[in-house]
Amino acid sequence: MEDLIRPGDKVLLFRGMGTVRLFVAVNLPVPLKARIAGLQRELALSGADVKWVEEENLHLTVKFLGEVAPERLAELQEALAQAVPDCRAFRLELSGLGTFPARGAPRVLWVGVGGEVEAFRELHGAVERALAALGYPGEEREFRPHLTLGRVRSPRGVDALRRRMAALDGPYGDLAVAEVALMESRLTPRGPVYRVSGVWGLRA
Repeated sequence: MEDLIRPGDKVLLFRGMGTVRLFVAVNLPVPLKARIAGLQRELALSGADVKWVEEENLHLTVKFLGEVAPERLAELQEALAQAVPDCRAFRLELSGLGTFPARGAPRVLWVGVGGEVEAFRELHGAVERALAALGYPGEEREFRPHLTLGRVRSPRGVDALRRRMAALDGPYGDLAVAEVALMESRLTPRGPVYRVSGVWGLRA
C-alpha cells in the first residue's frame, strides 16, 4: 500500500486538538480507480456543481470512526487484527449510479456495489462488533455498500446530471477484496490526503 502523503505537503490536523480522522476501508486497485475517474469526467460534462472525490482517494467504506485520539490507534489496530482474518475474501462488482437521498435534491452521488455483497456485510458486522467493544458506536442505519463519487453542492445542472447518469449505468468493473485497511485522513491545502495505518488480510 502506498503512503499517499507526498513529500513537501504541509499537513494540518483536523478539528479536535491532537486527534486524527480514521476510517476502515477497502481500497480499489489503481486500474479500477482510473476507470471510475473516467466515469466522473463523463458525469462532469453535465455541468453539475459537484465536488468530486479525488481519483487517489476512491474507496469503499467499511466503518467511519471520525476523530480519534492518537493513543487509541494501537488498540484499534489490535481489534482489527483479531476480527478481519476471520472473514472470508470475496468479489464485488461496481455497477449502477444513484444518489442519497434517492428522491429530491441529491447530496451524494454514488456507484452501486454488487457481487458477493453478503460477505461484505459479514465483514462490516465483524468490524462493527470488534470496535463496539472499544466503545465506538455501531451504525443505526442498515449498511448499504457504495462507492462515493462526489458531493452535490447546489441544484445547478442536476437535471442534466441525472440524464447522464441514466446513460452511463455501467458496469464499471469488479475487484477481488482480499484485505482491509485502517486509513488516516489529513487535510492539506490541496484537499484530504489519505495514508494507511494498517492492513489486514481476509481468509482465503
